[in-house]
Amino acid sequence: MSSRHLKSYVEERAQWQTAFDDLLKFGSEGVLKEEILQAKKIFFSKLGSTHEMREELYETSSQSFLEWYLFDYQSWLFSKSPAVVYASLKLGSRSDQELIEKSLFEHWSIYEVLAVGNKEMILDDLLFKKRRQVAYDGNTPDSKLWQVKPGQVIQTRLFELQTEPWFFLTHLWIHSDDEKDGLKKMCAVQSRKWSRHKNFLLECFEAVVRSHGIQNQIRASRSINWLYKELEKKYVKAN
Repeated sequence: MSSRHLKSYVEERAQWQTAFDDLLKFGSEGVLKEEILQAKKIFFSKLGSTHEMREELYETSSQSFLEWYLFDYQSWLFSKSPAVVYASLKLGSRSDQELIEKSLFEHWSIYEVLAVGNKEMILDDLLFKKRRQVAYDGNTPDSKLWQVKPGQVIQTRLFELQTEPWFFLTHLWIHSDDEKDGLKKMCAVQSRKWSRHKNFLLECFEAVVRSHGIQNQIRASRSINWLYKELEKKYVKAN
């Protein structure tokens, strides 16, 4: 990433964070106050007991939860995600509206990591068959926690920068190497369909989140991860 791109990234990321914070305020107050509490119970019940998590994992998981809640959770009151409601009501400033509307068409997908550097990461989108250049600081605490390596399969939401074709992310989940081949097979089948693959992505997301809660159980019993096996039955063998 050039110095010009880096400066643009820092500025755009700050602008996006301001818009995201305004969206979060809308999604956690007033009529949606109870919704976010209910969504949090659902999310973290799948991840596992919060007191058993390392602090770093909990912080990353919290950001993951917020994006899931704001962009994917169907609120009981509106039957739409908080982000869609925010955009429909044209809340916030003009610039906030534009950034949130753009984020509705985020690139949430499953990626194979092709290369990782201190300033960027190259990802292969396994569902939409595109290569993505991601601004990535390999020296942050989050990056050191994730320890992303080439060849891994990750699930994340990419937000597009004005400086195309660059993207950025706020968090990611790494699917187990044991499940990599099965996931790539599922993605190959799904990629042939004209779809945003929302249900498939949600179920893969649930599998990777829940796997953190049962990983000790799987290691102790030396058993296969049944969450992924069920996904393979549904998305490979049934097609």
